[in-house]
Amino acid sequence: MAGVPTDHAEEEHVMSRAVVFKSVSGISCDMGVKPSPVRALEPHVAFYTGVLGFTLAGRGEQSAALKRDGVQIELVVTPGHDPATSGSCYFDVSDVEALRQEFLDGGATPGAIEVQEYGGKRFRLFFLKEDYDNYCFCFGEPA
Repeated sequence: MAGVPTDHAEEEHVMSRAVVFKSVSGISCDMGVKPSPVRALEPHVAFYTGVLGFTLAGRGEQSAALKRDGVQIELVVTPGHDPATSGSCYFDVSDVEALRQEFLDGGATPGAIEVQEYGGKRFRLFFLKEDYDNYCFCFGEPA
């Protein structure tokens, strides 16, 4: 019986990784269209790979490309960048509940799932902040 919890935990992990990132849209920014400015590369690469489940698709001295499913994000170190002037971003995902659980299982602290309306459509979504620059990420799906 000792193997039952392990098998169950592995099954949950596989299920949570089944969440598909479909697209990214900038909220008051061009994320997903243009490289996103950051003050330092390492904390953001660590957040995208360690918390959000992205993989490193390419890297330069002052830039990085990260990918998860159909979404690719480019980051570029920009001297003098003020995070307070940056927008936020919205990730369209296949299953907000499973993704929120994936983040919780990884030690992150996402907000509660809520329903909000935007452009006449309703969305189930939650928010997650990263610690280095306090950027806010929104993850959602149509309600």
